[in-house]
Amino acid sequence: MGKIKDIRKKLCRGAMAVLAAAAIIAVPASELEAHATDFDALIAEQEQKAEQLKKDNEAREQKINGLSGDIAENEAAMELISDQIDGVKAEIDSYSTQITLTQEKIAIKEREIIDIENAIVAKEAQITAKQAEIADLEAENEENLKRFAKLVRALYMNDVSDAVPLLDGSDDWYDFFIYSEVVHNISAQNMDFMNELLDAIKYQEQLITELNDDIAQLNADKDDLKSKKTALEKELADLEGKKVEVQAIADEKYDQLYDYAAYNDSLEYQVSSLKSEMKATNADIEAANEMVEELIRLKQIELQGGPVYSSDGFRWPLDTRYQYITTYFGYDAWRGGSHYGIDVGNAGIGGANIYAAQSGTVITAYNDGGWHGGYGNYVIIDHGGGLSTLYAHCNSTTVVTGQVVAKGDVIGYVGTTGWSTGNHLHFETRVNGVACNPFGYSYEYV
Repeated sequence: MGKIKDIRKKLCRGAMAVLAAAAIIAVPASELEAHATDFDALIAEQEQKAEQLKKDNEAREQKINGLSGDIAENEAAMELISDQIDGVKAEIDSYSTQITLTQEKIAIKEREIIDIENAIVAKEAQITAKQAEIADLEAENEENLKRFAKLVRALYMNDVSDAVPLLDGSDDWYDFFIYSEVVHNISAQNMDFMNELLDAIKYQEQLITELNDDIAQLNADKDDLKSKKTALEKELADLEGKKVEVQAIADEKYDQLYDYAAYNDSLEYQVSSLKSEMKATNADIEAANEMVEELIRLKQIELQGGPVYSSDGFRWPLDTRYQYITTYFGYDAWRGGSHYGIDVGNAGIGGANIYAAQSGTVITAYNDGGWHGGYGNYVIIDHGGGLSTLYAHCNSTTVVTGQVVAKGDVIGYVGTTGWSTGNHLHFETRVNGVACNPFGYSYEYV
């Protein structure tokens, strides 16, 4: 409901123009004296002067509304861009985390490769040592064979004269036996030693084979790690590329945000300048209002001596069902100036009867659909004793200047003439021309 009230309030801003009839530059006293007997003409003349001021302010207000709309749209766009930047920053953070983890995985692979390379070097060192041991064993075995050959040869060379007779039927079998046994024992011992050497060589060669197998496996593992490292490095490059792309998007969004902010600053400056101009114009309108007060006061002087009607028990100027106030009396921040009456703007109010709040004499009545300083078609009724009421933005009026009306008579119909953006009644009460709060009086609701 509050939102609807705000909308209706904006639709009825035309009531702000109640002051427009007074939007003038101060009128010299000499001019007042020259027109002292024709107040309607003088007021009309002031209205013509006020019209341009009002139109200027209206144009400024429209421009402010347009700029304010642009500012609001920019702020909405800035909000969206900020959200996008937050999302992009989160994406960048995600890529940064992935990059860090990938770099750690690559570092692990590099350490594993180094460990394997160190293991290969150690295996190769072991193989070199084993090959040296084999060479030593083979040299020792070869030397042993040489010593055995020399021993046999020496035995044969030294005992051959004794051995021959035995072979020729000698009876010294004991010496021959001893000779044969010695040769046999030496041969057996040498063979055992040689077999041990051969077993040792064979064992060392087996170890070398195993070490070579280990080296082959380590090289295979190393190649696998290098392949995985290459894949991780490609993954890292892809991630860094994506991060760069997303960072470029973020930079672009920041540029957009800065552009919008700069543009908004420019728009807000324009709005501020226009409001300053409106404030200056409103000052002229305030001065004009004082002039209108004086004009109404002077016009009421002509009616002095007439009846004074009671200000108690005013009739509500509309049917009872129309009581929705869209703008109250007093300062109005929307227009940056004073509002000299109240605006009533219920839905469906267009064409509704407007009633005289109290009996009196019509001192001003317009029914030509003109601007009239923003009032449009309006009526002013003098109730005697310096009290008057004003009814503005009528679709049409039913009374004429000088006509005497009774409380409750229909004096016109609700419309949206003058400075108005929707059907409503602008109602004022003035004492000696000075606007006062209409709710300072009591009302009968009929």
